[in-house]
Parts: sequence; C-alpha cells; structure tokens
Amino acid sequence: MSSRPKDPREDMSEEELLELVRNSPFRSFGKLAKENGDDIPSWGKKIYSDLEPINATLNPIPSITFKFDIKDEYTNLAGNLHGGSAATIFDIATTLVLTLVQKDGFWERWGVSRTLNCSYLKGAPGGATVKVHCEIVSLGKRLVHMRGIMTDEVDNILVTCEHGKVSVDSKI
Repeated sequence: MSSRPKDPREDMSEEELLELVRNSPFRSFGKLAKENGDDIPSWGKKIYSDLEPINATLNPIPSITFKFDIKDEYTNLAGNLHGGSAATIFDIATTLVLTLVQKDGFWERWGVSRTLNCSYLKGAPGGATVKVHCEIVSLGKRLVHMRGIMTDEVDNILVTCEHGKVSVDSKI
C-alpha cells in the first residue's frame, strides 16, 4: 500500500506559514492580472493589506488570526464598523486560510462564495484594533466550510461568521 506524500507545509514554522499568508494575495491576484500587466481594481482590495496575520497553524486545524485596525473608511455613520465592511473582512480573512492548504489544482483560485453569514453581536468602534480568527471547519475537493470570530482587545466576541465556498479550479 502506498502512503500519501508528505506536504512540505507540515514542517513549516509558524513564521514560515505567516510569510506564506502575507505573500498569498499577490500570487492569486497575479493569476488574474490583465494581459498588459495592469492591476485589476477590486472591491475590498485595501482590506488585504490592512489584515495583519499574527498567528497561523495547520494543526489541529488550519487557522489564521489577524489583527485589524478599524479605520474611518470602514465605519458607518455611528462611528462603528459597518456591517458590509465586517462581511468583506470575513470574506477575505476566511478565504486567506485556504493559503495554508492550497496547491496546484487544489483550491488554487480560492473558489467563489456560496454562503456568507455574519452575526453582529456588539459594535466595534472606529479606531479600535480587533482580532479576526478564521479556521477551516470542513475541506473537500469542491466545497469548503470556514468560520470566523472577531474579538476586541479583551476577547469580547463582536461578530461571528460562517463562510461556504465552491472550488472553481479547472478539472483538466
């Protein structure tokens, strides 16, 4: 009986995993760049650079924790994190967890969202720094289910998220 080849990421340190996450948006956006090399404008693109990965692990489950400063551009008229901003943050942050497991032909293009459900439990004021913890709950060839939790500096839960995606990798 043949054994499954070991994935080299299994031996990566946390710092190496964090570096993989830090560099991943450029790798995926590069595959979607225009033929002339120009940047493709994208809703929420600034969130990629504003999400700072601070912890990453493959075991026991693939997960990443980010630090995120709530700037004025992400707030509503009341000065709190806008619900649409929170949903976009979770869309991007949960998807970035796929960086830890993707490889050629396997979640290489990050898939497309099928569901994105957010529960807003407490307001997150502009100017605050929050943590966004995201993890993979279930991963298959075509479907992934992820969850996320946003907390304040004393770990009060502010927003939770469940995110389901379908892979759009080619079946060639």
